[in-house]
Amino acid sequence: MRLPALGICAAILASSFLSSCAGSPGSSFTGSPGASSSSSNSSTTSTGSNSGSSNNNTGSGSGGSSNSGTTSARAVQSVTTSATISSGASKSATVTLDAAAPSGGAQVALTSSNAAAASVPNSVIVAANAASASFNIVAGTVSTNTNVTIAAAYNNTVAGTTVSITAPPPPPPPPPPSGPITITVTPSTATLAPGATQQFTATVTGTTNQSVNWSSTGGGITQTGLYTAPNPTTPTTYSIFAIAAADPTVLKSIAVSVIPTTPPPGGSGVFSGTGPIADWQAYQYLSSDGRYHQAIVISNAKGNYPVRGESSLMPDCSVFSDSFNDFWTPIGNGLWWFTNRPNLIYVIWTWYDNPTDQHVLQQTPCINYGAAPKYN
Repeated sequence: MRLPALGICAAILASSFLSSCAGSPGSSFTGSPGASSSSSNSSTTSTGSNSGSSNNNTGSGSGGSSNSGTTSARAVQSVTTSATISSGASKSATVTLDAAAPSGGAQVALTSSNAAAASVPNSVIVAANAASASFNIVAGTVSTNTNVTIAAAYNNTVAGTTVSITAPPPPPPPPPPSGPITITVTPSTATLAPGATQQFTATVTGTTNQSVNWSSTGGGITQTGLYTAPNPTTPTTYSIFAIAAADPTVLKSIAVSVIPTTPPPGGSGVFSGTGPIADWQAYQYLSSDGRYHQAIVISNAKGNYPVRGESSLMPDCSVFSDSFNDFWTPIGNGLWWFTNRPNLIYVIWTWYDNPTDQHVLQQTPCINYGAAPKYN
């Protein structure tokens, strides 16, 4: 069977409906434009048989009838698809006839009221003995939501539906302009003993990049901000710099004072002092053996550190003969004393960072315990 000729007639039919039948998204329509009524005829064949008997006579003839037949599609019934399609996406649509397509199939013409917003193929074939076929609606790029009518025409009939092509959301607003970049370093200053360490922390504002690059004019500092003091022979002030990674022209500098703790020669008459780690006082402590021993009272300690005492017979503490805290045990506030050899009256007490690195954090002068005050 030949496919029905669509051509100009179908185009005119579809375009007239596109201009007059558009509706809200999801609405559909059918009709036969330009005709007040439509009809089509189909014929059937009749067959039958009649039998009877009378007066012992028999016969046959054409006395009854029965009807049978098949009706092919005569009109397009509907076009269905999603009510909305996102800009740039595609959705499947279905065109349905009022009955099964004839043996040669049915060619249904397709049109869009706005091909830039939603395009469809020129036609779709409904296969023989099938009542529907699918096709794709491809959405174009739109800046605002746009309603488009999709129409299907077949055998001087039209059906269609309206879809909404939804515009993409607007881009997010740009971030607000950032303020000037500033750096704050904590702590803002430090006083250290030679070889001591200090952790510094930088806070950056005015940018999302919180990274800084560290440097110093003396000693060493890691890129995590851990500073190690050098070993000057006289009190010296060094500078530490935190430089913004987001803008190398922005930096923050702080001052670090490193004060040597080398004890003066000869037993000093100094019996108390303060330092970066703790305050201290030297005493003679009367122990259970009835003798006075070299003792120290530690107060205001910033933590527990290995504190070593080295005792000597030499007034300049140049040769040590005994020690306190041989096991480098961290200690803090309290009274601590030698248990042996109280005759070694010249003593130096030293605070270290840890037993492994043995960096000096604080140190007393060489104390003459022969002149120190008595604790008890």
